[in-house]
Amino acid sequence: MMPAMGAEMERLGCECALPEYCFTHYLEPGYKEESILIETCEAVTEKKEDTDFIKFKDFPEIQAACIYHKGSYRYFSRSYSTLLRFIEENGYEICGNIRENYIDGIWNKDSEEEWLSEIQIPVRPIK
Repeated sequence: MMPAMGAEMERLGCECALPEYCFTHYLEPGYKEESILIETCEAVTEKKEDTDFIKFKDFPEIQAACIYHKGSYRYFSRSYSTLLRFIEENGYEICGNIRENYIDGIWNKDSEEEWLSEIQIPVRPIK
């Protein structure tokens, strides 16, 4: 969690839901090298009043193709390629924004080899 977001959540009296769950939600389709529009999402036990910095949302349940990525983020492209190939070969189409859930990382693991993330791509069967 970004330090400013953590301070604002603390000021609002937010409590993170357990097990802790946060993800980056990409708001634009396709790959971009810069100026990437994202939301950082954190599961909380209750909604509070929105502020200029934090907005509270409910996300609907989705059907998603998912893959766990173990190791450095610099190799995410390999996991994305595998997942996108699975979607194409199994008759699905992407129907929403991609999420990256960072389970273990620099904040709790000593080496990049121990980092664990989950890539989630919302899908639906092609009709």
